[in-house]
Amino acid sequence: MNLKDKIIQHYDAISPFYRDLWGVHIHHGYWITGAETKEKAQEQLIDQLISRAKIHRGARILDVGCGLGGTAIYLNRNLGAHVTGITISPMQIEIGKQLANRCGTDVRLLLMDAETLEMDDQFDFAWSVEAISHLSRKRDCFLAMARLLKSGGKLVIADWFKSDTATEEQEREFLKPIEGAMLVPRLETSQTYARNIDEAGLDVISFEDLSANVSKTWDVAIALALRPMLWKFAATLGNDFLSFLEGFAAMKAAYKSKSLIYGVLVAHKQ
Repeated sequence: MNLKDKIIQHYDAISPFYRDLWGVHIHHGYWITGAETKEKAQEQLIDQLISRAKIHRGARILDVGCGLGGTAIYLNRNLGAHVTGITISPMQIEIGKQLANRCGTDVRLLLMDAETLEMDDQFDFAWSVEAISHLSRKRDCFLAMARLLKSGGKLVIADWFKSDTATEEQEREFLKPIEGAMLVPRLETSQTYARNIDEAGLDVISFEDLSANVSKTWDVAIALALRPMLWKFAATLGNDFLSFLEGFAAMKAAYKSKSLIYGVLVAHKQ
C-alpha cells in the first residue's frame, strides 16, 4: 500500500475518534497562558493564522487538508468567510458536512487530492494547517494553490518543519520515528517550503516559529492516549495505527530536542 492510500485509510478509520477525543479541530493548539482548554488553544491557533495573514471579513478561503471542517466552520462563523475545504478522506467529508449542517454554517467541503488540485474558483487566501507535510509532491500543491489565488491573495501555512540546525544524528533519533508514525514522506525545512513557494510564483513575506506555544499539544495528546479503549481500537486496525499512537511521545521528544519546529509561513501573490 502506498503512502497516500495509508493516509486515506488512517483518516477514514480514526476520524470519528479524533472528533470524540480531540475535537473538531484536528491540529495543534496554541497556548498563551498554559491554562486554556485544548479546544480554546486550537481556536487560538486559528486566530494566530488569521492575524498573521490579515484575513478580512467575507474573504474567499481555500482550506487545503480541511480535516473535519472545524476550521472552515470557525472561519465562516467568525469572519463570514466563504470557505471551500478539500480532503482525500471520504469519512472526513461525511463528518464535516454533518458538523456544518448542525452548526448552520455555509461551507463547501470537497473530496479532492491536494497534489492534483483543480477547480475554476479564485480565492483571496489559500490556507493549510498540518497537511502539506503529508504530501510527496508538495511542489504540485504549491503551484495549484498559487494558480487559484487572486492577484494580491495570500498563502498561509502552519506545519511541522525540520529545524535548519538539526544534525544527522537528531534526524535519525527524533525525526525518522515521526515520519513513520505520522505518515510523512520526509520532514522538510521551512527554507525548502519557501523555495518551492517561490518557484510557484509567490513571495514569502514572513515565517515564525511557534513551537514554544504549541508543544503542549503532545502532553495533552499523550494523556488522552492513556485510555485503554483507544489502544484496543488501534490494535484492531493494525500496526500502522499502533505506531501512530506511539508517535505521540516521539513528537514531544522531537520538539524538546529542537530538531522539530512548528512554524507559520505567509506568502503573497503579486
